[in-house]
Order: sequence, then structure tokens, then C-alpha cells
Amino acid sequence: MADDLEQRAEFAGRLARAAGALANRYFRHELDFVVETKSQQDYVSAADRAVETFIRAELARAYPGDAMLGEETGGDVGERTWIVDPIDGTLNFVHGVHFWCVSIAWLENGQRRIGAIYDPCPDELFVAASGAGAFCNGAPIHVSACDSLDRALLSLGYVHRHELETHLALTRELSRAGAAIKDMGAGALMLAQVAAGRYEAFLEPHMHPWDAQAGLLLVEEAGGRVLPYPGPAGVLRGGAIIASNAALFDVLDAAVRRTRSGAAL
Repeated sequence: MADDLEQRAEFAGRLARAAGALANRYFRHELDFVVETKSQQDYVSAADRAVETFIRAELARAYPGDAMLGEETGGDVGERTWIVDPIDGTLNFVHGVHFWCVSIAWLENGQRRIGAIYDPCPDELFVAASGAGAFCNGAPIHVSACDSLDRALLSLGYVHRHELETHLALTRELSRAGAAIKDMGAGALMLAQVAAGRYEAFLEPHMHPWDAQAGLLLVEEAGGRVLPYPGPAGVLRGGAIIASNAALFDVLDAAVRRTRSGAAL
């Protein structure tokens, strides 16, 4: 099984790179695409669909017995399931902002086993397999050792389906504690940044599985801590995210609990 996991992880990395190369052709406008809105500030494009179609075809060829769940074309969860976001950070993507990625996770019996996130703009491939560590372009990565909020760089994800007052309350509390706070707009890639030790933590009141699963494994394998995910509604529904280095996890968890007011998901 170890050999199978290693082979799958290598495949996931290659697939993420290939999918990212295709997405990048759209990003650079070598290929034309039309942008649509699913809801307020929630975009989808022909690029998202084309990249997901490419990934689905490659997975079907390599692992025909596995299930696949994708953001754009749906699917289901089975004993062995690939979970895919073809372009995480589509809002950035369609505005020409260089912060988006391809995210691919593999779950076995509901457990995260492989995560691959590819950021084409700086050509960074993040890969993790359960029990084998986390890597960026083949080099080991680790979460940061920062143990104080007044030296921490945090990312708080927010989209319009989240409860605004809860988000603002948490932002105020952490800012008053001295933390620097950003929202880069691509949750999967932010989780990879936490795994690489560039940010101390990423928090969001709810993330879908295609955004969360690969990055959470990266953080875990890089020595970090994550809130149990998914939530009680299961893999398809997703759940809340706290992903940080071990030193700050309990402090952040307590802050979230204090400011929570029933975020609308």
C-alpha cells in the first residue's frame, strides 16, 4: 500500500502541474474564455470547466475504479475519491491577479491521504502524502515556529455566504492582539502557504471539500494542527477551518469560539 500511495502522490503532482499549465494558458489569454457569476462575487469560467474536464479524463484513464468530486461538474464520494478544484481563486483569476491554484486531494475511506496544490504563477508544486511529510518542488516544508500573535501573519478567509459581523469581530480581536491579517482570496493556496511556514494560520468559517482537503493534509504533514474536518454533515458538506502551527492553534480556536455568532453557511 505504501508503494501505491507514493505512486498516487506522484501522479497527483504531475496532474496538478498539467492542469495548471492548461489553466495558465487561459490566464495569459492564449485561450479565450467567458466569465459567469454563480452568486455575488462567486465566479466561474470556461477555463474552470475545461480544466476540470481535463482532470476528470486523466483520472478516469489512470484510476477508473475511483470516484471523483469536482467543484464544477459534481460527482460523489466513494471508498476511494479524488476531490478537485480546477481553479481555486477564480475571482483573482478572472481579474488577472496572480494568486490562484489547482487543488487535488485523494481520500480513502473518508480519510485524507494525498494532497497536491499547484501554483502556476511562481511554478510551485506542493505535495503531501499521509505519513510521508509535505514538500514544495521536492523540498521538505514545515509550518512556522511563531508562538505569539503580535508576530504572526494570519489569513482570514471571507466570502459573502459567511456572516459578516462574525468575521469583523474575529478580525478586530486578532488585530488588537497584534496580528497582521490578510485575505488573499484562494483558500487552498493559503493552506499551502501555512504549510510552507509563510503564514502562521488560515481560518475560514466554512470551506467546501474541493477547497480544503488537499491543503489541510499539507498543513498536517508539515507539522501543523487543523480543526476536525469535515464538520458533522460529512465530506460533501465541508466545514469550518482553522489550520495553523501548533503553537498558536489553541489561541486561535479560543478566539473563534468567543466571536462566533452562528455564521450562515
